[in-house]
Amino acid sequence: MDGIGSALKSLLMIMLAIFIGGYVARHAFSEGIHTIIAAEPATPKFESAPVTTLGSCQLDSHLQYSNPLRCRMEMRNAPAFAAHVAPLETMTKAQSETASGWLMLAMFAVPLSLGLAGLLGFLLFRAALTE
Repeated sequence: MDGIGSALKSLLMIMLAIFIGGYVARHAFSEGIHTIIAAEPATPKFESAPVTTLGSCQLDSHLQYSNPLRCRMEMRNAPAFAAHVAPLETMTKAQSETASGWLMLAMFAVPLSLGLAGLLGFLLFRAALTE
């Protein structure tokens, strides 16, 4: 009966460690993602670009240009669309280190908890044998 009790304790420890590791992984992943999202700048407000239609570039019922040469000429003379966008701000080094720390903890939480459960199970088993 003592062997069954020891095995039950080991199984309970392993299940508890998996549960705790899963919870820690979930929390760490959530904190890492929150850090990344908080580092993103707010969405910039863009002015809508004026819509220009080229008169000769209308499609007919056969989905072809009515006057392709004139359409090409108008396209060459049309002003080029240039988007003036400032480069995006990046994360600070501290934010990057915080996010990577949380995400590394999330990645290793379950394997570390399983290793800890195995170690505790081994120590319980060894303690049961020495008694």
